[in-house]
Amino acid sequence: MAGALTYAVLALSTPGDIAPEWGLGLLCGLGGLIGGYVGAHLQPRLPESVLRLLLGALAIALAGLYAAQALT
Repeated sequence: MAGALTYAVLALSTPGDIAPEWGLGLLCGLGGLIGGYVGAHLQPRLPESVLRLLLGALAIALAGLYAAQALT
């Protein structure tokens, strides 16, 4: 919030377009809220081994995506 507010204030006093992408920021924030809510409710119901497997698979998938983007 502090960073977005700082960019908004700087956009008023600095020439050029430096304002944040509000739509993208709001969507990312909403995704984080929903993910935190769902994760907090699923965590007590899933065994630790399943959680570790899911988080590991997510980390590997993201690493693959980043590697593919870096190569193209």
